[in-house]
Amino acid sequence: MLKHSGALALALGLSLTVTAVDLGAQAVPPDQRQSIEAAIRALHVKLREAAEKLDAAALYAHVLDTDTPPIIEDGELRWTRAAALAATTSGLQGLTRISYHYTRDHITVLSPTTALWVAEGNATATLADGREFTAPFAETLVLVRPETEWQLLHAHRSAPNQ
Repeated sequence: MLKHSGALALALGLSLTVTAVDLGAQAVPPDQRQSIEAAIRALHVKLREAAEKLDAAALYAHVLDTDTPPIIEDGELRWTRAAALAATTSGLQGLTRISYHYTRDHITVLSPTTALWVAEGNATATLADGREFTAPFAETLVLVRPETEWQLLHAHRSAPNQ
C-alpha cells in the first residue's frame, strides 16, 4: 500500500489557481507573469494526463535531466532522474486508475524562467484487484524554462501513510 501511496503523490497533478502576491513577482511585469502562469497550466495538463494514463515515461518527458536530484518523495530522495523514473514506474504497477483532486494550489513566479508551485489535495487510486483508496498529499515543485518550454526541475511530495 505504501508503494502505491508514493505513486499517488509522484504521478503529479498540477491544477493551478494563481495568486498575484508573489515574492519575486514584482520583478516580472503582470502581463508576462500571466503568460508564465498560462504556460505552467498548459504543462500541468500534460503532466496530469500522463499521470492519469499511468504513463511514467510521458510524465518524465517533462522532467529536466540534470545532475541534481529531481524528486523527494515521502522523505526519500531520488538521486537521479533515472532512479525517480524507475520508482514512479514501479509505483504505478498494479494500478488501473488514478485521479487527483486539488484543494489548494499556488504559483509564485520568481523570474521569467523560474516558478514555484505549492499545492495540496487528494489522490484516488484503483488497484488491479478493484480496491480503491484515497490519500492526501502535498507538493512543492520548482519549474524552469531553460530554453523555450517549461520543465520540472525538482519536486518534493509527501503523502501521509495510510
